[in-house]
Amino acid sequence: MAFEYFSKLTFLIPSVFVVVYLIYAKLTAKPLIPEQTPWAGRRSELFSKTRANLRSFTRSRELLDDAYYKFSKHGLNCVLPTFQGGGIMIPPSQIPWLLSQPDHVLNTKEVHSDALEADYTMLNPEIVRHPVHEDVIRKDLTRQLGSLTTEIMEELGSGFDQYWGFDTENWKEACVFENMMRIIARTSNRVIVGLPLCRNEDFLTNMASFSQDIPISGQCIKLFPKILKPLVGPIITLPNRYHHYKCAKYTVPLVKQRFADMERKRQDPDYKYEEPNDFLTWQIRDALKRGEPTEMTPEMISHRVLVVNFAAIHTSTFTVTNTLIDLISSPPEKGYLAGIREEAQRVLEEGNGVWTKAGLAKMIRVDSAIRESMRLSGFSSQGLVRKVVGNEGITLEDGLHLNKGINIGLSAYSIHHDETIYDDAMAYDAFRFSRAREAFAESQGIPTDDLMTAEKPMPNGAATNKGDNLTEVLKHKNLSMVSTSETFLPFGHGRHACPGRFFAANELKLLIAYMVLNYEIKPLAVRPKNIWLADTVLPPMKATIQVRRRKAEDTG
Repeated sequence: MAFEYFSKLTFLIPSVFVVVYLIYAKLTAKPLIPEQTPWAGRRSELFSKTRANLRSFTRSRELLDDAYYKFSKHGLNCVLPTFQGGGIMIPPSQIPWLLSQPDHVLNTKEVHSDALEADYTMLNPEIVRHPVHEDVIRKDLTRQLGSLTTEIMEELGSGFDQYWGFDTENWKEACVFENMMRIIARTSNRVIVGLPLCRNEDFLTNMASFSQDIPISGQCIKLFPKILKPLVGPIITLPNRYHHYKCAKYTVPLVKQRFADMERKRQDPDYKYEEPNDFLTWQIRDALKRGEPTEMTPEMISHRVLVVNFAAIHTSTFTVTNTLIDLISSPPEKGYLAGIREEAQRVLEEGNGVWTKAGLAKMIRVDSAIRESMRLSGFSSQGLVRKVVGNEGITLEDGLHLNKGINIGLSAYSIHHDETIYDDAMAYDAFRFSRAREAFAESQGIPTDDLMTAEKPMPNGAATNKGDNLTEVLKHKNLSMVSTSETFLPFGHGRHACPGRFFAANELKLLIAYMVLNYEIKPLAVRPKNIWLADTVLPPMKATIQVRRRKAEDTG
């Protein structure tokens, strides 16, 4: 009896404390959203704001369009209901103002951290607060892309050969998302940690699992009030810790060996050791240059490898899954796959059978196909989201004052599907962006890859630094997959645009090129639907396709 009474008491006292705290916090909190601000999707009903927020979990697309067409298109701010209580949607006309704000006033990293509950899901808050790995990606990875092209294609080929096989007679069923995740994981890790670890199935499986753990555990933690997150966070992220532990068994010894080899080479120049040209080497070099003891530990460097993997794997997998499904769900008479195959074959022949950075610049059809899938089926429905972090809050251009802690952004989904911006915006047109580039290049008598470098002098007076057509060249250059704008936001825009997008573009273009050159894929009569989970759009993760190896005489 005493034990039962004590058990009830140990449950009741914390429960009462939490309830009292939540009521107190609610009554004393400084309201983040001004009362006069209109709400998208709000109805005349009891508890209208709360119910609008709850509807955002299943009807985000409807709320985004309501915010965009009723308010944003008319230059007005509004509240977009969210499961976390709502954020401010600003009109596209305020994008230049938004991008001009300093990070100590409006912050994008805080948004990403909150969205993923990164202090818990990434297992080490320092990784998030000091993302020095982003500097390495921005500086070293982008600079080394040309020298890595051959290795990337080699790993892509090895992955496809393993998972899709060599059978030219029989069709094989393949789960698109699962296969693409495996191929992306090993190819990305060829650049991150190198051979042979990038082909270790146990390492890849646990690395992919860790990448999936982060958003799943983050969404679970979001369901709890802030006061409880330190308690439930470590429990919910037990899978993250397990998969991190499994990966670290491989990465920590590898980092230690790299340190040892680099030190021995420094002391003995005759020591036969050539530094691998990969992220791990660049990160170690960066840590040594910084001289910060915490950054030079094998455990910290290993942890950063996991975080970079998360960024590299899940976004690229979503993108290529959507692109492949979009391509094979399109009517065959549109000739998308045939057009991409012709382009890939031509570029490969021009490069004497070798893929190069220059050759990839000519791959504007596959570039367009990927960009179009990102426009139509981007996984993030909101764009340019920033969190107000200045203690004094911020006042928008129309005079609306917002307190610290609220998020502001735009409806990227609605912009990408706006018929006044994109013709037939709800349809997938793989060559939407390449068609104009090819036509312009042909009219000027210039190679399509010259459009990628606006400063490059072109024949026939087509465009030079002082030429009359420079504006047109820049316009067509900005139709590439990595080019961001106020109407194309999957990679963000401005100074915080995704630093890894150049690597992602090269990797995905090479992936699709290898796939169309070496495999046949049966068309899909109907495109499997994407899945909306609150404001995140997931590709059809269970969709399968039929594939088989092309015969040697067909591959040229």
